[in-house]
Amino acid sequence: MAGKALSTIGVKFGWQLATATSSGYTYENAWEQIEECVSIGGVETTKDKLDATPLESKVKKYVGGHADTGGELVTTFNASDTFEAQWAKMMTAYDARTTGKVLAFCAYHPDRAKMHIYIVEPGVLPKPEYSVGSVLQYSVSNVLVDLPEDITKVEPTVTA
Repeated sequence: MAGKALSTIGVKFGWQLATATSSGYTYENAWEQIEECVSIGGVETTKDKLDATPLESKVKKYVGGHADTGGELVTTFNASDTFEAQWAKMMTAYDARTTGKVLAFCAYHPDRAKMHIYIVEPGVLPKPEYSVGSVLQYSVSNVLVDLPEDITKVEPTVTA
């Protein structure tokens, strides 16, 4: 039987400093939520196309190369004092991280057993666009360092 289609209602954006190991990443059991997340960009993994055409061929031939995520994860948030304080807290923790620590983002969905994980170098807050009939928002371009396997979900929480 097919599963039901899922709404994005209830999705939470979270972060933590994870530990990078030779075999992957180790995550803490607690994820810190950053409120006011409007969207977490999709990541499409494509393979490099390597030209393997011999000189005598009249038709080009290709082989697949490395998988490529595009190296970017765009996140969008409502521009509020709450969001700015939570982003600043995350940046302070990131800037003070110790050797072997990486910044991990998560996309938690209440109706899924697993959550998506992204290893990133966080972007800086841009100046938001001001326009008539719009919500004031930040679209942050983060460097996507790695796209690890999904993990068992842990609901992010807001801490003081």
